Amino acid sequence: MVYGGRVYTVDPQRPWAEAVAVRGDLIMKVGTEKEVRALEGPNTREIDVSGGVVMPGFNDGHSHFLDGSLGLDQVDLTGATTLPAIQERVRQYAAKRPGEPWIVGFGWLYSTFPDRLPHRKDLDAVESRRPVFLYSYDGHSAWCNSAALKAAEITARTPQPPASQGEIVKDKRTGEPTGALKEGAMGLLERVLPKPSHARKIAALEKGLRLANSLGITSVQNCSGGQDEIDLYAELQKDGRLTVRTSTAFPMPENPAQLTDAVIARIEAARRAHHDHFVRAGTVKFFADGVIESNTAAMLAPYSNHPATRGVPHYDPRQLQAMVRKVDAAGFQIYIHAIGDAAVRMSLDALEAAARERPGVSRRHRLEHIETIDAADIPRFGALGVLASMQPYHAYPEPNLLGVWAVNVGPERVEHAFAWNSIASAGGRLVFGSDWPVVTMDPIIGLHNALLRQDTDGRPAGGFVPKERVTLEQAIAAYTLNGAYASFEEDVKGSITEGKLADLAVVRPDLFKIPPQEIHKAKVTLTIFDGREVYRETGD
Repeated sequence: MVYGGRVYTVDPQRPWAEAVAVRGDLIMKVGTEKEVRALEGPNTREIDVSGGVVMPGFNDGHSHFLDGSLGLDQVDLTGATTLPAIQERVRQYAAKRPGEPWIVGFGWLYSTFPDRLPHRKDLDAVESRRPVFLYSYDGHSAWCNSAALKAAEITARTPQPPASQGEIVKDKRTGEPTGALKEGAMGLLERVLPKPSHARKIAALEKGLRLANSLGITSVQNCSGGQDEIDLYAELQKDGRLTVRTSTAFPMPENPAQLTDAVIARIEAARRAHHDHFVRAGTVKFFADGVIESNTAAMLAPYSNHPATRGVPHYDPRQLQAMVRKVDAAGFQIYIHAIGDAAVRMSLDALEAAARERPGVSRRHRLEHIETIDAADIPRFGALGVLASMQPYHAYPEPNLLGVWAVNVGPERVEHAFAWNSIASAGGRLVFGSDWPVVTMDPIIGLHNALLRQDTDGRPAGGFVPKERVTLEQAIAAYTLNGAYASFEEDVKGSITEGKLADLAVVRPDLFKIPPQEIHKAKVTLTIFDGREVYRETGD
């Protein structure tokens, strides 16, 4: 029995209650404390939440969970906003791990390098013997030292990949690689990276699961991974060690010829094998474009900071439509990474074409990120039933957003930046997530930014494009019930409703009793997954 605070159910039939009774893995009763106490027996365990608010467990609608989990033991550059700070992080990590053959990390910001992407010589200065490979915070660019370039045999003579698949950044005068790689060009180096062992992956996932549970997260929707990652979750579940519910997408090829019947058959086999409420398969992920910061997101008009380019879509529109129709006909749910307004339009066009071929089917296809959008495309989400999978912390107003992202798109397009409220007001359904490890997995800071679009010091005054803020109720729904809807599980999770799975998060103080500016200070104090306690704040 959970009592002692308010219960925000996210159930429109009964939004508020006083207590919850759980039996086994299911919610048995939701009601007043008196009603719930009437069901107590001699073995009932009571949990007093001491004035906190009980909510459904958070559902992270967009994550790269294995990558994030492995990253917990890599160089974390979060908060290192200057070159000397980055170099010191790398130096300390390398010193503590003299036996590691490669130094791998993530998290550098484009705003740290306002005039150019970072250079290999800046890493050579701190580690020249071992290869160093550092992903940008968004995972769409990388920075490596000379030893890494040598290991991958990347030289001035290495040909560029097709424009739609990235770039080896080279010195304009000498032609030598600078150590910066964009998009698919990272694969030239990734293919020589040492692969983590199975045991290391399992250990990393267990660490990631503990972190997720400490943040009140009980479900995760993985936007990458495929069969290998699905098998890891299945192993953990078999051993009783999986403490979040997972769904995992299969990556789609950029070459249409590679989307063969054999690929479709493998995804179908995974869907048939994994369709319970712990491990799910049957979704696919396309990348329609890149990111704003490196001018690789596909835009309808030229970039404000780089008028010579609009970015390059990863597909010809006709190719994307053909691939989407094929996958849709197979019955798979589709995620499409679409950041630039041209990519958003191209993706919506492809999904609309598929809908015309199979009308009346509930697909629940999704676009991921939607950082920029043309006003004409905003109502199409509601009209087509396409879910808007967005990440509130991506719009957190820090130097990378204000000094790089906003400059690149220009003031006119900024007016439709991260258009949560506009899409919801036009009938679209929001699904919120983190994009971990791109940014923190913490949904509390996501709620903060969804309501305010200000940093934790209240900047900028009024918020970043404040017309796109949403209410606390909308934001919580996007992190819970809408996330369940996105995986076709709204009948079994996503709200505190009798008969649903007992996935709960307790947050203190009560989010509905504090000013929005204080939300980021709130903490998850208890997480219940599948009817059992998986996290309790210790007060350390």
